[in-house]
Amino acid sequence: MDARLQALLNPSFAKDPPVKLNISAKTLGGVYALLGAIAAVVGLVGVLGLLGVGSYLAYVGVGGLIFLVALGNLISVIGTGMAAWGGYRMYQEDHDGKRVVIYGLALSVVGGFVAALGTFGGGILGWIISLAITFVLYYLVIISRFDNETKLV
Repeated sequence: MDARLQALLNPSFAKDPPVKLNISAKTLGGVYALLGAIAAVVGLVGVLGLLGVGSYLAYVGVGGLIFLVALGNLISVIGTGMAAWGGYRMYQEDHDGKRVVIYGLALSVVGGFVAALGTFGGGILGWIISLAITFVLYYLVIISRFDNETKLV
């Protein structure tokens, strides 16, 4: 496996995190599965609406970089769907579900960056705020433990 992917899946703080919380991986996976599935469906509807509005804007000639926004949002929806699927697998106590959640979160960050490049004004600032929230979600996945693993505290 690539060293960068290995560092993403097993960061240096995983064994001794700075903030120690005992979070059940099964419960966290259930929350990610439920909220991620809802967000993926709503996001897909949003992408379809964006494509419709974008076609009208392009017809008028003020579309700008709407294709970057649509592409970035589609990538983010795929990442959210992956995170939801990984959360479901975590809920089923499959340890590999954590890997899928982490990859989904990373894909959502990349999609958000592509979408931010296509917007004018506060796109990058919104992406930075989204990145901070995604890091908290990533941190919770890393420190969560299954029932057969040793607790942090």
